[in-house]
Amino acid sequence: MELNAGEIVELAVRRKNVNISELSRRLHVNRRTLYNWFRQKKLHTDVICEIGKVINYDFSNDFEEEFKQFLRKDSVMVINDDDHSTPSNSVYYWMEKYIALLEDYKKLVRKGPL
Repeated sequence: MELNAGEIVELAVRRKNVNISELSRRLHVNRRTLYNWFRQKKLHTDVICEIGKVINYDFSNDFEEEFKQFLRKDSVMVINDDDHSTPSNSVYYWMEKYIALLEDYKKLVRKGPL
């Protein structure tokens, strides 16, 4: 008998002896949501990853195909015309983009209405 995604996640949670109330608090969802997830045939990869982080469990072996697809989507790189040396998945790349965006916004706010 093959387990569905929710059952695999629930089994990992139980094996790690993680309290459901504590898990729900750390994930910022209610306990009923967790129990609903445990009954699902399929779970979004983001949900599986977040649960894995909280319980300190690597689900990549349990959900190999889902993680391969997830990583393929996240591996797309954006080329910045200003700086070709920093990949778009770098924390500093996005931090600089965010700061530049905030500075542009601040300039627009100072100008006032058109």
